[in-house]
Amino acid sequence: MKISSKTKISKLIEENPKTIDVISEINKHFKKLKNPFLRKALAPRVTVAEAAKIGGVPVCVMIDKLRSIGFETTDNCGCENASPEDKYKLNNNKIEMRKENIIEMDVRPLLEKGIDPYNDIMSHLKKMKETDTLKIINTFEPIPLLNILKSKGYVYETERPEQGLVVTYLEKADTDVKEEKHEEKKPELVFEEVEKKLQGKLKELDVRDMEMPMPMVTILEEVEKLNEGEGLYVHHKRLPQYLLPELENRGLKWVSKEVDNNNIKLIIFK
Repeated sequence: MKISSKTKISKLIEENPKTIDVISEINKHFKKLKNPFLRKALAPRVTVAEAAKIGGVPVCVMIDKLRSIGFETTDNCGCENASPEDKYKLNNNKIEMRKENIIEMDVRPLLEKGIDPYNDIMSHLKKMKETDTLKIINTFEPIPLLNILKSKGYVYETERPEQGLVVTYLEKADTDVKEEKHEEKKPELVFEEVEKKLQGKLKELDVRDMEMPMPMVTILEEVEKLNEGEGLYVHHKRLPQYLLPELENRGLKWVSKEVDNNNIKLIIFK
């Protein structure tokens, strides 16, 4: 099989299951792909280039690992023309960031408690001045969050000062970008109308006590089983911001109803 930096990890695993073991050598986070639920939810969404960023290595290193188990490449990602030192610069963000006034936010304690830091991060960003830069401290590069923020007009760069520590800098871009606010999109039908329409055709799922990222993984697993005219009734702690763009990409609709600060009802349907 011929691959490129844009090939999805799911395609690699499908072609050669050894892919998981090979990329696990790069970063222990990839061992999670051995879990079939995580693999089904995450692997189809991540390319070789994005996996390299998550693993903290250049695309070249990822490509070389995959070549060792028989994959061929349609491009060289600059590997053949790069020195060993330059290889580790190929993934660097070329955007010049200001970093005039840095606001630091360590999300590791939130993640350890199973709390999605999305709302806290967005709250920090909304309070920031044009000259401020948000410094997020984490154990991995939050690719889903960064993709959302890019659509909202932010630029970013990441650093890995030591093993198991990833620092992401975020600031507003100089150019105007139209924001896509998934949380503000209003479905055509209200919650009660959808609930009544799908009465007897709703499967109930409670993810409130699950540790991250299992709520999103479990929901995506269950929506795959939905037939036309059926829905998934989800009990969640909060509106899952990372999940909403994924649902829209799959052509699914959703409505939500907030009961209290730690109780959201979500109906996902075709």
